[in-house]
Parts: sequence; structure tokens; C-alpha cells
Amino acid sequence: MSGINTLEKTQIGALYSQSYTANMAVLATGILTYIFFYFSIQANYIDWFFLTLCIAIITRVTLTFYINRCDKKYLKAFANAYVIASLIIGLDFSILSLTYYDLKEFDLRFFLIIVHVGLITSAIVTLSVWMQAYLAFTLPQLISLILIFSINGNISAVLITAIFSGFILIVAKRFNTNFKDGRVLIEKNSQLITNMEEEIVRRKTAQLELEEHKNKLEDIIYERTCELKKINENLVEQMRIREETEKKLEYLAYYDDLTELPNRSLFIENLKKALSLAKRKESLLGVLFVDLDRFKNINDSHGHYIGDGVLKNVADRLREILRDSDTIARNGGDEFVILMENMKDVREPYVVANKIIELLNTKFNVEGHDIHIGASVGIAMYPLDGDNALDLLKMSDTAMYEAKKIGRNNFQFYSSSMSNQIADRLKMENALREALDKNEFFLVYQPQVNLITQKTVGFEALLRWNNYEFGFVSPAEFIPILEETGLIYQVGEWIILEALNFITSGKSKGKKVSINLSPLQCSINNYAAQIKKIIEKTGVDATLVEFEITESLLINDFSQTEMFLSDISKLGCTIALDDFGTGYTSFSYLTKLPIDIIKIDRSLVTSIETNRELQNIVRAIITMSENLNIENVFEGVETESELEKIAQLNGKIIQGYLFSRPLEESKISEWFKLCEENAAKYKTQ
Repeated sequence: MSGINTLEKTQIGALYSQSYTANMAVLATGILTYIFFYFSIQANYIDWFFLTLCIAIITRVTLTFYINRCDKKYLKAFANAYVIASLIIGLDFSILSLTYYDLKEFDLRFFLIIVHVGLITSAIVTLSVWMQAYLAFTLPQLISLILIFSINGNISAVLITAIFSGFILIVAKRFNTNFKDGRVLIEKNSQLITNMEEEIVRRKTAQLELEEHKNKLEDIIYERTCELKKINENLVEQMRIREETEKKLEYLAYYDDLTELPNRSLFIENLKKALSLAKRKESLLGVLFVDLDRFKNINDSHGHYIGDGVLKNVADRLREILRDSDTIARNGGDEFVILMENMKDVREPYVVANKIIELLNTKFNVEGHDIHIGASVGIAMYPLDGDNALDLLKMSDTAMYEAKKIGRNNFQFYSSSMSNQIADRLKMENALREALDKNEFFLVYQPQVNLITQKTVGFEALLRWNNYEFGFVSPAEFIPILEETGLIYQVGEWIILEALNFITSGKSKGKKVSINLSPLQCSINNYAAQIKKIIEKTGVDATLVEFEITESLLINDFSQTEMFLSDISKLGCTIALDDFGTGYTSFSYLTKLPIDIIKIDRSLVTSIETNRELQNIVRAIITMSENLNIENVFEGVETESELEKIAQLNGKIIQGYLFSRPLEESKISEWFKLCEENAAKYKTQ
């Protein structure tokens, strides 16, 4: 209802609820006044007074009769009408008193004063709930009394009347306030009781629902308990498999899976410890670097499977001739390193090197193939040649290359005369410094093929160097020099720009191109911002750009790596983890870093068709990558049997010589034509 609130409705209701009582009191007072005046004096106005009073009282009675039957929106109008009728009654009594202000009869004058006081006082109960009605009824009477006393010169009566007026109005206002406060309190209590009743009902309903849910929950708990038992059994099995896999990966971090020998990382750790011990004991220590001769020819002629068999046989033979205190490790490829501790004579490495050469000259029989190899051995000693682990390893490597130069199948001790090799290294370093300016670097692109659709899904950009003096130099030879000299920063930026231009040229036909990043590049502050500038400069679609990082980057500075990879990922580029499975990565890294692709290293692909342990590891890696929504790419796939086993293990993307060698940019269009032909044949099969 607009224009009137709930409290006002209550006040108006209370005003009219007292109407009959008030009207009867006023009518009785009017009749007494009329009789008193009529028989006391000759009063001409008394008839008009009584007639007016009756009309006003009848009006109030009529309003009272109709108020409960009218539309509630008219309540304010009824209240105003009641105020007007009350004003008329007050004025009627006031005019009567003013008309006869000069009465000589004391009894009659006193009677009028008593009438006014009685009406004003009694009206507090009946009219003050609606203050406008009380004021309309009372103020005319109070004013008339003050005027009469003033005219008659009764100053003390004026003061008394004024004080009475203030007092009576305060009382009326207090009554009005108490009434409203009481009604508000009643309303609040009523609402509170209603709320409490509703709350009791809700609580009862909730209790019933709770009981029902409790019963349902007990049923569900029973069902879930049965399910959880089954899940727990499966989880225990999965945990067992995971523990075995993690143990295997931890093993691979320090051991070579093929030969089961310590790898380079563990060897360097052991060498550092041995050096510390040798320094304290002032004993001799020797490092022997063994490189197999003609091993590349074996891989080329017989394949990697036979080559791996030769490496296993070499490891077994080396174990036979070494002491328990000596350490033998596989440095990588066809290279082995041996640590000889507690030597008593400088001739001990000489004896061991002769045994190695003699032993490895003996014919190997692998899978029915008679294999002949040799070995070149380099020897460095502490304290004669150096006292640093990496330096000794490099010196033995240098000595090994000297042995190869003078005819292979022999050994050489490190000496200062080998400075010629250092000169050659400096010569190559100087040539590398001019290679960019002379346009000697170029990129080749090795396709990555979807095993299911036989379609090309991307390319890996690989750096090549063709120098007029050295000819085509292996990346394994010149890239370490780029990193050691810091040239990798400038060359790396050129590689990124060249690969992005290859994408924008359209020759890649919208396929993703993968670019290798050196750990040194990734360590540059704000390197992601530099990459962003190159992407913006070329206008390439960032989603077609992929950056490959090596596993070793993860263990150097994880927090910096995490920040760098996050910035690269925000550009829209994808991130691939190269050489996965070579021994560094923990599964936990993959959950913390924005890795999109893992490239499974060739070491996990070779012999996968027969090696069950490799199959289990690869299966675990594929399952893990699928659960983490990470793609996987198999590197170095060279045989149909490897491809078949990878397909059985649910491998998807293949990169290797079986499909294609790295291609020069001019050969890419021919590759796509060949792919279309193969895809067409695949569909018809």
C-alpha cells in the first residue's frame, strides 16, 4: 500500500477503536454543558454549540462505521477526516468559552474550566495515538483558556494554563511514542515468533531430510567402500609399477641402460671423490679414455642392433681385466672411460692400456656376425697432468685423439706436445666466429610423421656448418665450441629468425617447426622477451613455433627454468623436452612445468622390440604423458621392427631415418609430394 506504512495503519486502527468511547464521553460532556447553561443563564449560543457538537460526533461515528469496509488505500483520508471532526469539536468548546468569557457566575466559569481540563486530559488516551487528532482537539481549547485568562487579567491563571499546556502536550507525546514503540516491539516479537515457528518447522524438515540422507549415505558409503577396496588394490599395483619405473629412471640417471655401466655423470662424481682422496694420500691416479675404432662402420653396415651388441660385449670384456677398485663407465656413444685409483707406479696405466687394446682386437661374435674392431686409448694422470676432474677427462680425450691420428689401435699419454690439437681447436673457433658473416651456417629440417595418418605434423630445425677449410663439420663437434665461446647466443638468434622465416614463407605448409635451445640461451634474463620481439617482427603464428629444451636444463636452476618456460608458453609457443629418458628428468617436473611434448630418446628406442624393460619404461612414459595431456615423439626410429613395437605401445609421432633424414629447405616440397602419395596408398590399404 503506497503512502502509508504498517505503523501508521496500526495508529489509525487504534484511533478508530477508541472512537465510540471517546464520542460517548464528548457527547455526555456536551449534554451536561448544555443543561448547565440552559438552566443557569440566558444563553443564545448554547443551541448552536450543541447542534455543531452533535454533527461532529455523528461524523466521527459514521467514519468509524465505514472505515472497516473501505479500501485500505483510503486509510489516510479517514485519518484526516477524523482529525477535522476532532478540530471542530475542540473549536466548538473553545468558541463557547470565548463567547462567555465574562461570566459573573463563578460556578459556571469553574465548570467550563473543569470541562476543558477533563476533555484535554481524557483525550490523551483516545486521541494521542494519532498526534494530529489530539493536537487538533486540544490546542484550540488550551489557546481559548489562555485568551480568557489574559482578557480577564488573571496572569497567574495564564501561567498555570501555559505550564499545564506544556505538561499535557509532553504527556500526550510520550503516550504517542510509547504506543508506537510498543507496537513496533509487538510487531518484532510477532515476527520473531513467526520466525521461530518457521525455524522449528524447518528444523523438523531438515531433521527428517537428514535422517533420509543419512540412510542414503550409509548405502552409498557401503557401495563406495567396496569400490575403494577395488581401487586400492589397483592403486597398490600402480604404485608398485611406478616405484619400479622410478627406480629404473633413477638408475638411468647414473647408469647406462645398454651396458649397465656407470654413465658420465656418475663417473665425474667418482673422479672428484678419488682426486680428493688421492690429494690426501699423495697417491697416483689415472684416467683412461677408450674410443672404439671403426665402430661407425659397424652401425652403418650391420645396423644399430648389432652395434649395441658390440658395446655390451666391450663392457663385459673391460670388466674382466680391471680391478675391483677401478671404475669403468660409458661416456657416450662408443666411448668408455676408466678410473684407476691407488696406483703405485706410473707404468700401471701402460699395462692396462695394452691389455685393453689386445682384448678389443680379439674377434667379437654378435648374433652370428663376426665383428672386428680396435680401440684407441688416451691416458691422463694426477698429479702429472692436472688436478681437476674435468681437466683430466679432457686431457685423456685429447690423448685418445692423438692415438687415433697416429694410426689407431694404440694408446697415448697426454703431453704438452698435443698443443697442436689445441691450435686446431682455436682455428675452428676462429672459423666459427666468421661463419655467420660468411653464410656458412644453414638449417635442415627433419620431418615428424603421425604414425596413424602417415601425415607430416611438424619439422625439427637442425643447424649445419659447411666450412671451406674443414668441410661439413658434425654438430657434435662445433656446437660445444659455440657454447663454450658464447657464440651460441648470436647463432641461436639467427637460428630462430631463420626458422620463423621458413614458416612465414609457406614452405612448411602450416606445420609446426621445432627449434632447439641451448641451456645457455635459456639462462639469459628476459630471453623470452627477445623471442617475443622476433615473433612480432616476422609476424609468424606463435602456435606454429616449438622450442626444444634438454633435460639437463631442469636440474640447473629449476625456478629460473620454470619462469622462462612459463613466459614462452604465454606467447602461444609449445615446449618440447628433448632426449627424454636419458637420466635427468623426474616425473614431478612434468607436473610443474608447461611441457607440451616429450621427445623419447633413441636410447629407449634401440632394441625396444626385444627388450622388455625398455618396453615397460616406454609404456609407462606414454601412459604418464597421456594422463598429463602431453604428446610424445619417438626420436631415432630406424627399423620397421622398432616402428611396429612403438605402434603396439600406442606411440603416435615418429622422427628418424626410417621416414626421412634431415632435409634442406629446397627438398621440402618433394617431401610433401611423397607424403601425399604415401597417405593415398595408406588409405587404399
